[in-house]
Amino acid sequence: MNTEAKNRIHPLIASAAVAVILVSLIGVAAITGLLPGSRSANSPPAPPPPITSASTAPLSGAEKAAAERDAENLNNPPPPPLAEICESCGRVENIREVKHAAKTSGVGIAAGAVVGGLLGNQIGSGNGRLLGTVAGAAGGGYAGNEIEKRTHMTTTYEVIVRMENGRVREFPEASNAWRIGDPVRVVNGRLRSRG
Repeated sequence: MNTEAKNRIHPLIASAAVAVILVSLIGVAAITGLLPGSRSANSPPAPPPPITSASTAPLSGAEKAAAERDAENLNNPPPPPLAEICESCGRVENIREVKHAAKTSGVGIAAGAVVGGLLGNQIGSGNGRLLGTVAGAAGGGYAGNEIEKRTHMTTTYEVIVRMENGRVREFPEASNAWRIGDPVRVVNGRLRSRG
């Protein structure tokens, strides 16, 4: 009988170890910027290109000041003019479908209790039969109620709108009349098309 322990690594474990090492090396290369096309958030930005003058003659004081202003304006362009913000305008950002269980009428409970009671009455005799009937009626009533709830589901929609002022608002809708990206306006708490 060979009681000598095997010292070999299973091929699946060896391949998993090699895969982990390769993924780790690729991750390190991506973070440090060694991979072509990868951009690391930690790498310093490239320095701006030097400003060259068309002529090689030295600049006067006024010309140097103008060149510095021009370079500063290129690096820091003026902000675009602010458009007037419509407080009741926005765009549809997302639409969620919400399912609701309808209110039960009691028919499911009654039918389930009758069927469960009849089935429970078939079990045992004497007190066991009575216990089976009561348990069957209770279980059947519960099951009938759940079945009725699930067969009478209603669907509403939550329309998520990003307003022009940056706020995000949700509006309940009975039907799915909107698409993502639609421009909308809020009028009396309801969404209207803005077109």
